[in-house]
Amino acid sequence: MAADRPVKRKRRGSGSTGQGGGSFLRQRTDPRSERRFEPKASLELGLTLLGMSVAALLAGAGVYGQWFRGDEAGAHPYAPYLLLGAFLLGAAAGLFGQWSMKAIRVGDAGVAVENGPTEIERIGWNEVTGLLLTETALTVQGSGTAIAIPLRAHLPAASRVLAEVRKRIPGGAVDIEEGALPAPDDAAGEVRPLEPPQVAGLRCKATDKLIAFEADARLCGRCGEVYHKEGVPERCATCEAPLR
Repeated sequence: MAADRPVKRKRRGSGSTGQGGGSFLRQRTDPRSERRFEPKASLELGLTLLGMSVAALLAGAGVYGQWFRGDEAGAHPYAPYLLLGAFLLGAAAGLFGQWSMKAIRVGDAGVAVENGPTEIERIGWNEVTGLLLTETALTVQGSGTAIAIPLRAHLPAASRVLAEVRKRIPGGAVDIEEGALPAPDDAAGEVRPLEPPQVAGLRCKATDKLIAFEADARLCGRCGEVYHKEGVPERCATCEAPLR
């Protein structure tokens, strides 16, 4: 009688390729998240506020000296110079100063900058065409748009973006040396859930078929590329992640 042979069982979900037995294919309603990074106060912002404060003091002193000293005392001889200094200092701060820093978001939906309380400009990972790293900023380049992340105020966010691009977009950061930015800190940034993406009206990346109903959409869990459920390829057309 032949000896029983041991049965080898495949482990599901092993490795780093994602959920679903190695597939990155996701439903539109699958949970997603991102990290929100508040800017760090910068020297430029402090100097801008200081300059405007000094300009306001000069303007107040100049107005008083020119028109409010009384008829007997008359205008102060230095009042015009005070007013001129206030104007020049205020104009310089307004034109060249740094008034505010915007919060940056990094997560499953890509990179985003908060331009206002309800206005968010976002570049999805599937839209990233390249990264540009300089001494002052990391710039995420997309098709027709770009988001610059200042390193002095947003170093944790920039580190997270660089790490995510290396993981999600093959060749997206080949021009940036390893170690150019610190490793991302898992404790940095506030983790927030993301709402399901609006995909109705988009076209399948593989077949160009119109996605008329959101339930027909499928997503690449690595780069966020959108596919029609009837046209999902073996691998993502953008990041080559396995989808089947």
